[in-house]
Amino acid sequence: MPPPPGPLPHKEGGGEKRNAIKSFAAIILAAGLSSRMVENKLLLPWVDGEPIISHVVKAYVDAGLGPIIVVTGREAAVVGAAVAAYGPTLAHNPDFATGEMLSSVKVGLRGLREGLGAVFIQPGDMPCVTSAVIGQLGAAHAPGFNVAPVYQGQRGHPVLLDRAFWRAMLDLPAAARPRDVIQGAREKLRLVEVDEKGVVLDVDTREAYERGLGRGC
Repeated sequence: MPPPPGPLPHKEGGGEKRNAIKSFAAIILAAGLSSRMVENKLLLPWVDGEPIISHVVKAYVDAGLGPIIVVTGREAAVVGAAVAAYGPTLAHNPDFATGEMLSSVKVGLRGLREGLGAVFIQPGDMPCVTSAVIGQLGAAHAPGFNVAPVYQGQRGHPVLLDRAFWRAMLDLPAAARPRDVIQGAREKLRLVEVDEKGVVLDVDTREAYERGLGRGC
């Protein structure tokens, strides 16, 4: 199998970016147990006092996307209330306590409408992914290709999953991982170099949270 293409150069988006991104959706994965923290990490206040999950959803609203699905699990009602002002669709993952990330991705995919070209998939604990990066990835999309950001040689999130691969994702066995679809079609993956470290930063531990509060995005 040939290696994936090298990272695409950074490009500034224009007005056409906002129009094109209307054909994309977003799935925000907010169903985790936060097992490495006592409290629900997604509800912790970020640098301006808003919960982390609110920052994540707001970035996609600001990018001009159409449907945004927040997949909930632990404290679903509280998470839903935290993002209500931004108007996303809420989809509860009944297997959040025992299922892996893949189960939440599938819940999100099943909630998407026809006519969309691709969907961003992002963990809900990454508050430093910006609308500018989302637009950059959207501008790099071509039908039949997935897109992912790269920061200083490290691949990050979100992944823009082309519609051609949704069925393959839904058909994965429960023990598989979402990345198996991406890795299985490496020749169809476009990597985009970005200047923002937020694509590789998650708030998965108390230390990471406190470090992020001190430095911001």
